[in-house]
Amino acid sequence: MVLSHEDEDPRASHHPYWYAHIISIFHANIRHIGPASQSSDPQKMDFLWVRWFGHDMTHQAGWKALCLYRLGFLDHEDPGAFGFLDPAAVICGVHIVPAPAYGRTTELLPPSIARQPSEDDKDWVYYYISM
Repeated sequence: MVLSHEDEDPRASHHPYWYAHIISIFHANIRHIGPASQSSDPQKMDFLWVRWFGHDMTHQAGWKALCLYRLGFLDHEDPGAFGFLDPAAVICGVHIVPAPAYGRTTELLPPSIARQPSEDDKDWVYYYISM
């Protein structure tokens, strides 16, 4: 869970967080040699490879609606479906649970290393944010 950075009207109601599934954690020794570099010594950099969830905007959710927020993975063709994230941007981990009533799909991502082998190359159509 990270803070959202929606470019919407601040008066509009939007969810304050974005959610992602962490695929892998990376550590690299990076040497920055550009004109703004402060040191030419290698520095350790940690980063996360993530697959982003999108909010189901057709689903009424929240405390007033008495329903959990519903998410689904972004389609793999969406340019923002995957990304890298600074671990310092992560606010906390959350429990995201599948919504089995909506079934599973292979349409959002073809066979990929972004899934565990036990997932049989399928995603749940929807997930709920456990609150």
